Amino acid sequence: MLDLNTNSFGDAMEDIFVVKRCNKIIIHGRRAGEPDHPPPDAAVWYRIADTRTRGFIGDGFDLEEDAARECRRLNAVSSPKSRQA
Repeated sequence: MLDLNTNSFGDAMEDIFVVKRCNKIIIHGRRAGEPDHPPPDAAVWYRIADTRTRGFIGDGFDLEEDAARECRRLNAVSSPKSRQA
């Protein structure tokens, strides 16, 4: 099954860590005496998923670019080529 919310970087056969886009709903509070509160805001955030364990790495990122940079770093460190040295 293809997950369209996951972005892979580099060679798909070697990518262990990929960026996963996650929905985030921001709910605004209401103070006593206010008759209504603003509607929730829909937003997104990005997490790094480990394709081997299906778990997540770190706390997440607000910018996809930051998550992608960290994925590239983690995949470079985890590649078999980097372990041969």
